[in-house]
Amino acid sequence: FQTIEDIASDPVESKKLVILANNYASGTLAENQSQFDATLRHLMRRKLKFALFAFSDPQGRDLGLRVAERLAPSRGYIYGENWCSFGYRPADGINQVLKTMSGDLPGGIVTDANGKPIGSLPVMAGVKSADDVSLVVNFASAQTIDSWVQFFSRPSNTPLPLLYGPTSVMAPEAYPMLRSGQLKGMLNGLKGSIEYEVLLKEPGFATQASASLSWAHFMIILLIFVGNIGMYLERKRV
Repeated sequence: FQTIEDIASDPVESKKLVILANNYASGTLAENQSQFDATLRHLMRRKLKFALFAFSDPQGRDLGLRVAERLAPSRGYIYGENWCSFGYRPADGINQVLKTMSGDLPGGIVTDANGKPIGSLPVMAGVKSADDVSLVVNFASAQTIDSWVQFFSRPSNTPLPLLYGPTSVMAPEAYPMLRSGQLKGMLNGLKGSIEYEVLLKEPGFATQASASLSWAHFMIILLIFVGNIGMYLERKRV
């Protein structure tokens, strides 16, 4: 939340492009899509231009587009003018694509999701390399964050903010990168989405699902307790 606020308040960085990577599929919709939805609403509130991108699963391209197209009309966003989609690129070879994008972003992407030359879109005006990207946010259900860290960097060697939205089971392995500063922030599964919506003061799916999540956690604790009581009684009987 704070990283996006800082970028939106910076007169230089606020003019640059934000890349949102939808590297998830329908199996983790509750976690990743709610993270993406909240982040996108925040970007639109602060009038930042953005591009969608997917390379882990082709479903990510369509899932991201679905949310963007739902939110865009009510928030004054027009495709091609202040947002676009880079579409899907296969995971095989993505490291080379990201490396090319670092120095020549239009050359690395070539066309948008509709097959139009990416450089012809007004939203891409002035976007030549990673130096013209203010932020990358990677929403993932598979290990994709390493590709961004290793292969996408600014030619000027200035730090590029990277945010991460993993599923809750993937979050622990990302904490070393968070502590080292390679990640500027992270949303931990559905819990992270709930916390984000609270900060935005804009309830969405995650807030609605919070009661179910809390009830599920309560049931797990209760069943562990019941299981231990059963084990104690069984040992006592023997």
